[in-house]
Amino acid sequence: MGKNNGLCRWACLFVMVTAVFLMGFLIGWYGKPTEKSTEFNSFQSVRKKFLREMKAENIREFLREFTKLPHLAGTKQNLFLAKQILTQWKDFGLDSVDLVHYDVLLSYPNETNPNYISIIDEHGNEIFNTSLYEPPPNGNENITNVVPPFNAFSAQGEPEGDLVYVNYGRTEDFFKLEGEKGINCTDKIVIARYGKIFRGNKVKNAIHAGAKGIILFSDPADYCAPGVDVYPDGWNLPGGGAQRGNVLNLNGAGDPLTPGYPAKDRYVILGGHRDSWVFGGIDPSTGVAVVHEVARSAGKLMKEGWRPRRTIIFASWDAEEFGLLGSTEWAEV
Repeated sequence: MGKNNGLCRWACLFVMVTAVFLMGFLIGWYGKPTEKSTEFNSFQSVRKKFLREMKAENIREFLREFTKLPHLAGTKQNLFLAKQILTQWKDFGLDSVDLVHYDVLLSYPNETNPNYISIIDEHGNEIFNTSLYEPPPNGNENITNVVPPFNAFSAQGEPEGDLVYVNYGRTEDFFKLEGEKGINCTDKIVIARYGKIFRGNKVKNAIHAGAKGIILFSDPADYCAPGVDVYPDGWNLPGGGAQRGNVLNLNGAGDPLTPGYPAKDRYVILGGHRDSWVFGGIDPSTGVAVVHEVARSAGKLMKEGWRPRRTIIFASWDAEEFGLLGSTEWAEV
């Protein structure tokens, strides 16, 4: 009996010691920070610090600076802006900043003889014609180098013909006109409103339908937000305003003269285009200002010793408005 009691005591002691050992092991194992959790906490810390560093007032100031003057792709003013961004990105503390030159085909209007649309009577006399220029916004009456309203890469010529309204100029719009309404667009000048599809596709569809020309306009039903005044009291397009754009349909192939070269290695890339048709108050400078502030914040953290785990490339591209040319040429190198 005594021997059995001794064995039981030894067994109980062994179980207790084993239990304490296992409990300590488990506490140590699960309480020890893993490499992944440490990395995650470090990432969260940097993320919070990054977001705290970014300031809305800086973005607002950058936006004002970037939209002071027109800076169309390929112009001296846009080159000046590129050099300004280059200097500031260097000051922000980024490792390296380069200004890269590309030769691409761009399209500009004849500024001494701008395009316009006219209505002629049966005798060939113009009885109405559109304005050659937009009325300048208040306070910008003395601003120069404002490109007249035009669509880049439009064909040259002075087409004349009867008018046909084609809604958005989509394939289904032309099918409905010809199939259901029996309206043939051959040798006509079609009128299409902006929206739904890329303007270049509207032109392409008009060509396929046999049209001589196309007039594009901004319908308030599509381009006026309800309850918002027109500029300068709000941000809706004023009655005298006109959209600018490009009508070349290259599907992102880049320079029309050298489309489709291989892209470069993968990086973390944050960028946007810098050029605008005129001032670029919304497109593109709101995005440019944000990228600029992100670059500034990254540079500030890098000066304090932070290094990203991957290479980050900040980019400020030119000639997006002419068909994504700057970013595509950069990627093709």
